[in-house]
Parts: sequence; structure tokens; C-alpha cells
Amino acid sequence: MQELTKRPTAPSILSTHLESTVKQFQSLMAVIIIFTEIASPIPLYGLQDLSISPAEAVLYSPETKTLPRTGELALRRAIPANTNMKTIQDSLEDISYLLRIPQRKPFGTMEGNVKKALKIATDEKASILASIPAELKEEGSVLYTSLVDGKGGLQKLLQYIKDKDSDKVSVCLASTLDTIAQLELLQAPGLSFLLPQQYLKYPRFTGRGIVEFTVEKVDGSAFSPEFAGEAKSTAKIQVVIDGFSAPLTAGNFAKLVRWLMGHMMG
Repeated sequence: MQELTKRPTAPSILSTHLESTVKQFQSLMAVIIIFTEIASPIPLYGLQDLSISPAEAVLYSPETKTLPRTGELALRRAIPANTNMKTIQDSLEDISYLLRIPQRKPFGTMEGNVKKALKIATDEKASILASIPAELKEEGSVLYTSLVDGKGGLQKLLQYIKDKDSDKVSVCLASTLDTIAQLELLQAPGLSFLLPQQYLKYPRFTGRGIVEFTVEKVDGSAFSPEFAGEAKSTAKIQVVIDGFSAPLTAGNFAKLVRWLMGHMMG
């Protein structure tokens, strides 16, 4: 006996068609709501169930080389110095970035950076020293010699890179960059920009200075020892006043420090 093929009845066909139409309508409404929320700043209350949850965003900059990661780096970049010195500085700061690579260190690239810096330092020696005022020439010559041939200079840095010794490269690089900063401070002619006329009547500081505070606890207790030393009743805090970056803020701070010293002394 042959089986009878069950044919869909008219009500079942209508039901299936309605379900398909409802799903298409829901999808269309979801798309319309999404575009409406994007285009309109007004929230659509009561329709949260049909909308997509808001995404969470985190600020991120892939260009990490341009962001100063330490206070020393930010201060060094703020010095308006000789162009050749800035080129040397940029070349060496790139090595700091390369040292942070956790896998195989690109020592070949580092070696090229140091050779570039060394060539500029030797070829442009006259230009570098000429940027230093006459009264500071002797100090500048000592710093220049230290930069090129010193214990923490470019020649030593090049040798440590050839030896592929990351630890010694890091220590020597920090010493070299510190010497560069000292040379640049001798070269700095003042601000690299002009202050607006309306601010010229305010106190301003167009260089760099250090204010040292000596503090003690009101209860007479001692500060924690530093590097396995002895506990002391006083501690010293050094504050760098950077007029190259913020001449008005630095000038106001220096004025307050002078007033405070006069008040305490008088």
C-alpha cells in the first residue's frame, strides 16, 4: 500500500509565511533603530531590548616613541639646543625604544644609530662648541670629550652594542643621554618661542633651575632609611623648575619660593 504524501494545508502555509514576515520585520526594525541611535543624540527609551549594547573604548596611541615615558625624557626634549645635538639625541632615544622589545634585540639597528650619532658629533664638533657661550666653553669642552670618548660615552656604547650586552647598553645609554642634556643646557639660548604681549608683565623664568626643600615630620619621627642607610630626621626634595616648557608657571613658582625664603628668614 503506497504511503500518502502529507501536503501542507493552507493554514500552515499562511502561518509559516507570517513567521517569516515577522522575522524580516524585526530585523528591519533593528537596523532602523541602530542607524537612528547613531544619527540621533536622543536616547530611544523603551527600545533597549532591540538595540545593541554600547561599546567600551580605551585610548591607545601606537606611536609610543613620541610620548615621553619619564620625567627626564620630557625635560631633555624641552631644551632648545643646537640642531646637531638634537639629531644625536633623537638617534639615541630611538635605542631606548628598541631596548624595550622583549624578543630578539635589533642590535644592528642600534649600532647604526650610534654610528650616526658619533659621526655627527665628530664632524660637527666646531658647530656644537660654537653654540656654547664663551664663559662656559671650558665646561662644554669637558662634556664634549665625555660624550665622545668618556666612560659612558658613544665609543663605549658602541662597544657594548657590538658585545650584545643589553644591561650595559642600557646603563651607558642613560649616561650618554645625561651628558647630552648637560651640553644642551649650556647651548640653550632661552625660549624657543615668543610670549604673547599681555603676559610680559607677569613673572617668568626662561631657563631651568632646581629648588631643594628640606622637610621634617611634625611628630619628630625619622624618615625610612634609603638604600640600607640610617634613618634621618629630615629629608630633601628636589623640584626642577622648567622655564623652557612653562615659563610663566615656572616664574610664578620661583617668585613664591623667593617670597617664602624671605618670609622665613625675616
